[in-house]
Amino acid sequence: MTSMKRTYFGKKGTQDLTDHEKSMIQAYKDRFAKWHNKQIDLLTFSINFVFTISIAISGFIISNHDKEIFKDKTICNNYSLTRTTLCILAFSLTIGIIALITRLNDFRLTKNTIKTRRRIYELNNEIKYEDTEESRADTQKNKIDNLICLSTFLGRTTWILFYLQIFLLSLTIWIIVLNV
Repeated sequence: MTSMKRTYFGKKGTQDLTDHEKSMIQAYKDRFAKWHNKQIDLLTFSINFVFTISIAISGFIISNHDKEIFKDKTICNNYSLTRTTLCILAFSLTIGIIALITRLNDFRLTKNTIKTRRRIYELNNEIKYEDTEESRADTQKNKIDNLICLSTFLGRTTWILFYLQIFLLSLTIWIIVLNV
């Protein structure tokens, strides 16, 4: 993989900026750093949470499948309680992982939106910036529109998946409780 040489575009260097311009650029950089940290924190927390819950419930069901609490229990006289709850739980966890990936992509797009807004600010104020190719304000504005649209879609999808995951997890728990 070859790396592209980064060059500077724009007219104003850091030393040419007004205090207001410097504070605006710093605010965008701070927001970018904040969202980047949120993305990393969310990934760590979610992975730990999803796997902890899945291991705990699956472990409970598997370790007790031959005990009276689960033994010879069926749902609708046809389906094994153990197998049914493990399948629903697996489906819930799969949806949770998809929701996690969707959410992470949403955070990444939000972070990139902030970075693109900073670039537009730099372009509109002819501030020197470093990149692999020259940017144009109109293409950056189109990029922001696309990022916001996709981020909105991913955000809504995440919530739908999250609610579905909670529903399936709750269904699993209630099936166990009502059949024990």
